[in-house]
Amino acid sequence: MLRNRFIVVCSLFMIAAFVCALFVSTISVAGKTPSQEKKTVEHVFNTQPRDDKAAAAAFMQMVPVLRNPRCMNCHSVGDFPRQGDDAHPHAMNVRRGAEGHGVTAQKCGTCHQDKNTAGMHMPPGAPEWALPPPSTPMIWQNRTDGQVCAQIKDPNQNNHKSMDEIVHHMTKDELVGWGWHPGEGRNAIPIPHEEFAKYVNEWAAKGGACPK
Repeated sequence: MLRNRFIVVCSLFMIAAFVCALFVSTISVAGKTPSQEKKTVEHVFNTQPRDDKAAAAAFMQMVPVLRNPRCMNCHSVGDFPRQGDDAHPHAMNVRRGAEGHGVTAQKCGTCHQDKNTAGMHMPPGAPEWALPPPSTPMIWQNRTDGQVCAQIKDPNQNNHKSMDEIVHHMTKDELVGWGWHPGEGRNAIPIPHEEFAKYVNEWAAKGGACPK
């Protein structure tokens, strides 16, 4: 009898604790303004006076990275990824697929894990390894620097990213950062990541103007 009472009391205590925690959580969320909630999920960068000339110049400093094979192999013409510094089509006839993750059994995740596979020329890897989806392919090949810049900023082509989100993607995203750590047998992006990030932030902070 005492044992049964003990179990009932413990159960009631656990239920009360759960309800209390839920109540506190609800109050915490409800107390935030929309702007406060947004800042918890989005990086907010300090802006400077708009300077189109300086912003365009900063973007031009970003271009060598954007056009490096580590980036271009996923942002090139065609419904398939490319490989190597010569940008040859991916082996095994790999295709983009409906969401950028490949088709049938040839999914990107079949070979590409969340980090590089050890060994010379072994499959590279990073979290969320994939091509841009067909709805927003972000193809840079055969486009001018100004066109690439405009495309990166266009909400209809960049999956509705704000400027803050663009900066975060280009400077913090682990898949983008892979280009500086591509694994054995591959040439890394030669420009230091910190330098690239500096130019990205400067471009955005000064208004995000594009070169002509």
